[in-house]
Amino acid sequence: MSTVAPAATRSLLAPDARLAAKARTGSPRELAYEAAKTLVTEGLVKPVFASLREGGFAADAFKPGAAERRFRPMFDAILSDRVVEGSNFDLVDRVADRFERSISARNPGERSAAGAASPAPGGIRR
Repeated sequence: MSTVAPAATRSLLAPDARLAAKARTGSPRELAYEAAKTLVTEGLVKPVFASLREGGFAADAFKPGAAERRFRPMFDAILSDRVVEGSNFDLVDRVADRFERSISARNPGERSAAGAASPAPGGIRR
């Protein structure tokens, strides 16, 4: 009997596979949203977890061993992906809107939700 949760045994490349699948379907909104989640995960949440772990506040008896230090980046990647998936970051929606407008500008024949909405002053859509 395994003590590992089934969700934790997913491939670390699963987000990239989902992103590629969305790109093949031709849905600009889904592609933009997946890319925005990846950007926020890799550029914001994951570095915060890494900096928290580098603090070194643990006493000698509780310091991480070699195996824990080796697998820490994989754990941080999974944890940061789940934090972004489970939260309702407005930043992800804003970045996705910008990505979608960029995709729509490159493919003028496609009509998307971002192209239909009017941007607020300052270029940020509300």
